[in-house]
Amino acid sequence: MPPFPGRVLMLSPIVGEFTSDETRTTFSPPRPTRLKELAEAGQFPAPTRSEIHVGSEDWQSIPANVQAFGMLTGIRVTVVPDGGHNLPKAYVGGLLDQWLKG
Repeated sequence: MPPFPGRVLMLSPIVGEFTSDETRTTFSPPRPTRLKELAEAGQFPAPTRSEIHVGSEDWQSIPANVQAFGMLTGIRVTVVPDGGHNLPKAYVGGLLDQWLKG
């Protein structure tokens, strides 16, 4: 499958499974390792014009997992300082303003 030709903006994507001892919450999406496996095998059709934004304090979209995925796929990852899973409204607003101009 060829990469999606359009632009893709991902905010706090779930990449794999996660657990929070603080909230006693665990989540495992279907086939949690599949994206990583495809990326490691060079078979993930990463969009060529994409970027990911994740909060440094996001326990659901673990920044280290997202950064590793970005490295494997060539997708640029921005870690938002002090941001959680719900990125700050001002950050997202500014990001969308720039994205829509692009």
